[in-house]
Amino acid sequence: RATCKAALEQHADDEDAAAAWIASNTDFGDSAAKECTPASSGSMDCKSAQQSGRGLESVSIVRMEMGDSATFPAYGDMVTVHYKGALVDNGIEFDSSLTSGKPFAFRIGMGKVIRGWDEAVAQMSLGERALIFVPASKAYGAVGSGPVPPHADLKFEVHLLKISRQTSCLGPGQHGGVQRQRHEYDALAQQLLGRSPPTNLEQRLPDDRKLMPLTSEMPA
Repeated sequence: RATCKAALEQHADDEDAAAAWIASNTDFGDSAAKECTPASSGSMDCKSAQQSGRGLESVSIVRMEMGDSATFPAYGDMVTVHYKGALVDNGIEFDSSLTSGKPFAFRIGMGKVIRGWDEAVAQMSLGERALIFVPASKAYGAVGSGPVPPHADLKFEVHLLKISRQTSCLGPGQHGGVQRQRHEYDALAQQLLGRSPPTNLEQRLPDDRKLMPLTSEMPA
């Protein structure tokens, strides 16, 4: 945290320049600037890569403030974050949950957000604040979206506020040590609707719920 703060102060709050300095002067292996450095040439920060036409090639993270380093979101968990997003090319902010003051919540790994977010937020621990750099291929691609133009690399400042565990359908407790993937839910739904033959998927509810009574069994 102290290193990130010092880097930002040294570079007049220029996040890209601070990330490049951290990558070249510290041993942070997940620095976004390091991800943007081509192996065949000299040092190049994310802004330089964008200007050269190469752009970002992968999702990368610069950790601004460490979380608890123990609690990470898993597939299907509901995460709550505050964030602001900007274009890497010119730094123009296009979205922010801080404007409304209302945190944003979504389920990890279920395609509810851009792919870069699913990948990056899953690597953050509870309470962590980080800069996430997302290539266009894992954001809005060649089409763009609203204020985000086509082929735009993005950067987000994200603060992971809360992780709500998904209750497993395959066993007791939180996850029960097993998680059911989305395609399994889809397959089970097709079986229950009689649209596909039965398989070995168990049709059990979590142990803290009970089957709804039949209409004839409900109180008048």
